[in-house]
Amino acid sequence: MQSIRATVETDGDVEEELRSLLRWLRADEETGPYTYGELASSVAPDPEHMGAPPLDLISLTVSVALGAGQLAVGIAQWRGARPGAPKVTLHRGDVRVEVHDADPDTVLRLTEMLAEGRDDGSAGAS
Repeated sequence: MQSIRATVETDGDVEEELRSLLRWLRADEETGPYTYGELASSVAPDPEHMGAPPLDLISLTVSVALGAGQLAVGIAQWRGARPGAPKVTLHRGDVRVEVHDADPDTVLRLTEMLAEGRDDGSAGAS
């Protein structure tokens, strides 16, 4: 299993877009069986303030059986179904991949991201 963070840039409600993407990936026949995700925050809770920090990312755990092409296609299809096609960026260690579509370059970058640090869960810089 590998950990990937997914962020979304949108003019709308970031949390709602993240929830939508997570539902989409879970429901997709190609990605659902190999993907577990939960909403998370990029900032730690502040003990001085009440309430939780905003949910602004998805923490994905993906099986090594999930192909980069499958993930790219799933995200690209979700983007195409959303108004304004929100920008999705996947992060793993120092590696970042913006998913606009499932073109060969995107799939190659995702393949490299998923292959990086497969044994120890870390990723090298690209």
